[in-house]
Amino acid sequence: MSSNSSSLKTDEAILFADDEQHEKQQTETWKLLVVDDDQYMHQITRLVLDKFTFQNKSLTILSAYSGIEAQAILSQHSDIAIILLDVVMETPDAGLIFVEYVRETCRNHFAQIILRTGQPGYAPEKEVISKYEINYYANKTELTAQKLFALITSCLRAYNNIMTLEGYRQNLELMVQARVGELREKNAQLIQLNQEKNEFLSITAHDIKNPLSNIKVYAEEIETDYDRLPKNDVVKFARLIRHSSLQMLNLVKDLIDVNRIESGAMPFAFRKMDLLPLVNALIMQYKRRAEEKNIQIKCITDKPNYLIYADEIRVHQILENLISNAVKYSLHHKQVTICLSSHSDKVRCTVADEGPGLSKEDQQKLFGKFTRLTPKPTGNEHSSGLGLFIVKKLTEAQQGQVWCQSTLNQGSQFIVEFNLDTQPITR
Repeated sequence: MSSNSSSLKTDEAILFADDEQHEKQQTETWKLLVVDDDQYMHQITRLVLDKFTFQNKSLTILSAYSGIEAQAILSQHSDIAIILLDVVMETPDAGLIFVEYVRETCRNHFAQIILRTGQPGYAPEKEVISKYEINYYANKTELTAQKLFALITSCLRAYNNIMTLEGYRQNLELMVQARVGELREKNAQLIQLNQEKNEFLSITAHDIKNPLSNIKVYAEEIETDYDRLPKNDVVKFARLIRHSSLQMLNLVKDLIDVNRIESGAMPFAFRKMDLLPLVNALIMQYKRRAEEKNIQIKCITDKPNYLIYADEIRVHQILENLISNAVKYSLHHKQVTICLSSHSDKVRCTVADEGPGLSKEDQQKLFGKFTRLTPKPTGNEHSSGLGLFIVKKLTEAQQGQVWCQSTLNQGSQFIVEFNLDTQPITR
């Protein structure tokens, strides 16, 4: 065990403080843990280091008189910078056991451990240095006040550098994690885009294949039997070729619109316009197609005009799609109702059909791109799955809203709202 005789030499000039220890008022200090069963070693260490500062920070000295007590203190102070450690305490190897606790159990490789022993025979320097992760080995009889000052300064400098590097490492790790997260997100987006591309190619190929096949068949029929075909058959085949061509042309137009919308290249020309004449024109446009299914198109209004501030071409595109869908998906001998109304600072257009309605599952994916819904056109009309996606994007680009209210087997209502003519559009 250590004795009072094995004390620090004081041959160098030392300025001792008053006997009464005073509390340091600084908010941040270096923590030094003294682990020794000799009360005198604690006292002399505090006296020697009382005025010590490093980088404008003083020392907070913690005391433990056994390895077990030191473990308890370490569990409460994870930021201890230096441990001044005796070897022989409650057991001949208590200090060495504590070193293993610090490094292996606590995984603390930052604290600088100074093994300060008065009985080097119990812990020979060469053996201890090679076997244990300690930073310095000192014999109590050789550790003068000046050497202790120098050793503490050196250890704090090393600890500070290690913690600075650890801070850099942690920040770098956070940056790497953030970057990995970004890359994963980008990768997920690329996977999603690739899936959408594959789906796009598959759907487009399918939608183009059928009309192209029809054109090929009808053209071959005319080419092979043109001299024997009645004129009416030639006209019929030509009409079918024209219909298939328009089907492909409409698909190409939709694809172009989707690309322009997603790239932000869709042009808009906002102005004051009346919604009612546009609706009446669309009713006339789809009247014949509706009559083929014995469907009546009805318009309900409560005033002579409905002025809005919007792009007339895009509004026409929106309403044409909604009215076309209402006719396309309505059952025969039913009615399509278009209702215009004013609500606060909005003008609302509701397109209601008496079709099969939409399930909740269909409603959740209604405005998606390339959406295939459960209901099918009642007259074998073509659908690209892009129309409602375009409707939503064009409506939102004009600061409007569009939504659907539907009950399965009871029809659907598509409601679109536009700004009154007093509402300027900022894009």
